[in-house]
Amino acid sequence: MATDVRDVDEKLKLDESLLAVLPEGGEVVSVTPSGMSDYCNTYRIEVKLPDGSSQVFFEKEGTGEEGKGCVDSAWNSETAAYEFIPEHVPRPVATGTYKSRPDKFFFLAEFVEMIEDDIPREEVYMAAVANLHSRSMGKSPTGKFGFPVNTRFGNLEQDNTWTDSWEEYWTRQMRDFLDKEDAAHDGEEHEELDRLRPLFFEKVLPRYLGPLESEGRSVTPCLIHADLWPGNVKYMTDGDTACMYDACAMWGHNEVDLGVFRNPRYPLGKPYLKEYWKRVPISQPEEDVDSRNSLYMLRGQILLSILYPQDKKLREIFVSNMRLLVERVEEEEATKGKSA
Repeated sequence: MATDVRDVDEKLKLDESLLAVLPEGGEVVSVTPSGMSDYCNTYRIEVKLPDGSSQVFFEKEGTGEEGKGCVDSAWNSETAAYEFIPEHVPRPVATGTYKSRPDKFFFLAEFVEMIEDDIPREEVYMAAVANLHSRSMGKSPTGKFGFPVNTRFGNLEQDNTWTDSWEEYWTRQMRDFLDKEDAAHDGEEHEELDRLRPLFFEKVLPRYLGPLESEGRSVTPCLIHADLWPGNVKYMTDGDTACMYDACAMWGHNEVDLGVFRNPRYPLGKPYLKEYWKRVPISQPEEDVDSRNSLYMLRGQILLSILYPQDKKLREIFVSNMRLLVERVEEEEATKGKSA
């Protein structure tokens, strides 16, 4: 067990459960806030080791059921990712419950120094993404889509119930997210969304997900990060390796992770997608890849509309992209009808 030797009030010293998983014989010399989080507290913990060297750790802590869900999500997501891409993910160390506060929970990992301001160039960024997908492809513990626990996007719970069909899994998630989005806006009426929503489920999802699992084709689950915006991927201090963190993991279709690269909210775009396709084959049917990319982009846009309902533009953005997908399918149907 480590000891907390800081000159602070006893109530401010680290909990015994946390000290128990820090290096044996180490001395905690500093604890400082680390980064920004709307849903959990995060800290940088420096420990002086018996040999005189120092080791630094990252702690995420949460309180109550919501906090426990966030901590469980972090532990399970980061542990799964570390198994496949240890060179790109901070090493998870432990998770547990505070002895002094049974309603408080923690996740502990090694602290990785990163370059905060620069977005990794496309070959560095996408090497980490492609490595995660390629190395985990076909290694789902059940052979199905899902995850052992429900993970979190921010504080939003993601239903990861194991499912045989990718279309069924994704459809269930989209229904759940759109229900949450409606609730976040207090059931505020939106005529265009009300019109598009049934068409999205009746036309768009069967059109672009169904072909992935028909005519002899199938989707092989791989581990996906599911929140690859630039805030979660940074250069390590070598300036040549990407560090990936804060996942809300699930076993799913690898192309889900590419939706964020299409989102105009982030300065990424086509160069990143092109770099990924150099490393990982496009799923068949290949001609649908652009539409699938738009479809998967919607997930992140809907989730942002849930988290920040006061920003009405976020709702309009995903509704406009949903409209484009519905119109694209309806144009296809009209063209087929004329040629029949």
